[in-house]
Amino acid sequence: MNGQETIAGVIRKLLKRVFIMVVAVVGIVGFSLYLFTSYVALVNDAGVVRGGSQRIVKQVLAGADASKTTAKIEGLLSGMGSRMHIGSFPAKRDEVEKYWQGEVKPAIAEYQQSKNPAHLLEVSETYFDKTNAMVDAAQTMVDVMAVILYILLLAFIAAVYLVLKRVTNTFEERVVQPLSALEGSVNQLAQGHMSQKFSYPRQDEIGALYKLLNEMRQEILGYVKDIEKNLDTMAGGDLVSTTDMQYIGDYAPIQQNINHIRQTLCQEMQNMGEMASMVAVSAGEVSKVSQSLAEGAMSQNETVQDLQNKIGEAIKENAKVDTLVDNALSARMQTKNSIAATQEQMNNVVAAMQEISDASNEIRSILGTLDEITGQTALLSLNASIEAARAGEAGRGFAVVAENVRKLAEQSADSTQNIQQLISRALSAIDRGTQVVNAAADSLASTGQNTEVVDEAFRKLKEQSAAQQVKMEAVNSLSTDILGVVTDNSAVSEECAASSTELSNFSDSLKESVNKFRTN
Repeated sequence: MNGQETIAGVIRKLLKRVFIMVVAVVGIVGFSLYLFTSYVALVNDAGVVRGGSQRIVKQVLAGADASKTTAKIEGLLSGMGSRMHIGSFPAKRDEVEKYWQGEVKPAIAEYQQSKNPAHLLEVSETYFDKTNAMVDAAQTMVDVMAVILYILLLAFIAAVYLVLKRVTNTFEERVVQPLSALEGSVNQLAQGHMSQKFSYPRQDEIGALYKLLNEMRQEILGYVKDIEKNLDTMAGGDLVSTTDMQYIGDYAPIQQNINHIRQTLCQEMQNMGEMASMVAVSAGEVSKVSQSLAEGAMSQNETVQDLQNKIGEAIKENAKVDTLVDNALSARMQTKNSIAATQEQMNNVVAAMQEISDASNEIRSILGTLDEITGQTALLSLNASIEAARAGEAGRGFAVVAENVRKLAEQSADSTQNIQQLISRALSAIDRGTQVVNAAADSLASTGQNTEVVDEAFRKLKEQSAAQQVKMEAVNSLSTDILGVVTDNSAVSEECAASSTELSNFSDSLKESVNKFRTN
């Protein structure tokens, strides 16, 4: 196989050789199988002849009709003559047939006449040995054919192995190895290595693939170099010049996109130039606004700081008011406690005076009873005096006693009256004292109520002071937040001023960069 032969030609040649070999082997094997099956059948027929001859002898000895068996045996013997022409079998068959015609059949006829089986049995044994020799000769040829078939099978397997090995080697040499090399070349191309030329020694189908691959590589390399040239031109600031290379097929959109990119960049550069001018103007305006914002932030900072100072003073004064209210509440609480104690003592005095009044009334009741007893005693003494007067001299002593009793009753009455007068004056004094104490208690209760009103006013004042304190602190927090915002505004104004400066510098740099590009 030379380098000009194609893979398809090589494969066709190999397939032709394989076909010829397969046809030859199939023919030989088929013919051998035919002979083998024929010889096997011949062996079977030889066995039938051997067994049939023994059966004929038995039938003759038994006096039975052996004509059918004899005809069958003779037919088989005559038919075997044309079925095997190699080996010792033809001679053995002829010898068997000759012995059958010359010895066995005459021995059978002789037995039928003489009825002496000795000669027939002797001839039968000899004939049996000859048929055994014929069967062995046929079996030997069958064994030889079997060996030949095995040898042919092994030869066929070896031939198939050699052919497959040849096909495999050819396929490996002409297809697998070139395709592996082609895969490596395609991988290099996929990785961007387009400068290396791909080579293949044969001019077959894979050689055609290599040729197409080289043409594709060369074409892609040309496109890549043209794209590189366009990009270098645009990177150098020239957005107008174009190349003369024409892109074809699916590469045409790439050229269109490059031209579109060039036009877009050209337009964007013009827009950026205009934008740079606008940015410069805007930067100046931002700088002015930032300055005004910084001045306003400083003024707001001073105002908010004054507000914080005032709020701080108000918080301090409010704290003083809160302290005074706490002190006043503490003093009022002490007074309230004193009034409560005094009012309790007054109540105790009123209760004690009420008890004295109740006791005096009880004493007055007792004195009334005593006055009644005194009156009865005086009445009894009067009756005793009357009775003593009636008694005369005998009643003189009783009269003296009655007089003494009368005097005692009068004294008791005087004492009772004095006690009642004293009790009346005491009760009057108690009533006046009770009225004074009640008035004092009412005054103390009114004072306590007034103290509650004052305490409530102080509590409300404290609550209002606390609420005012919270609000002042909230205002102070808000003022701190406002101060932070003002400070942030000041910082923002400074950042805006710095940004406006940077923006102005950027616009100048942008103008300078844009001017480097040629757009017309």
